[in-house]
Amino acid sequence: MAIGDVNIIAEVTQTLTDLLAGLDVTLDSPADLRADPGNFQKLNLYLYQVLEHPYTKNQPPYSVDAETQQYPPLTLRLYYLLTPYASDPASAHKVLGHAMQIFYDNALVAETKMTETLRLATDKLAIVLLSAKLEDLTRIWNALQTPYRLSVCYEVRVVPIESKREQDSPRASTKTDTFTQV
Repeated sequence: MAIGDVNIIAEVTQTLTDLLAGLDVTLDSPADLRADPGNFQKLNLYLYQVLEHPYTKNQPPYSVDAETQQYPPLTLRLYYLLTPYASDPASAHKVLGHAMQIFYDNALVAETKMTETLRLATDKLAIVLLSAKLEDLTRIWNALQTPYRLSVCYEVRVVPIESKREQDSPRASTKTDTFTQV
């Protein structure tokens, strides 16, 4: 697997799931989740949006060798919806609090906690709690055609996907100076 290849989004999701070890984490769409009968506690981690990181968009190509330049990587911001599911509201609040504490304590994910592939692609990964307004959350739930549930949004940045685009840029091999006397 190449550094920053197309599997990198899945690697970020796996890293987040690994951080939440000890919790029953699902990655399904919240629209597909149903409350189980009996005593249960689940946490849903749903990737709902992927955007290009605007501050790294206009970087120039870099030299791979003497005659080839490669375009810079596509850098992404990943947006996750974190939703607790439990047999009672108090348990759901505890599950959400536990997950938020884990993400807070790992706001800058240490390399040792990243998957091997992710470690090769980036040296830092930031998990940021978004201050989403109730209106924004309601739009997400309406798009899922599901009744609103207690949830919070997180942004994970910056996730690079290497470009396969290269351009030839042969270097000048000879130089001719022409001088005239005035």
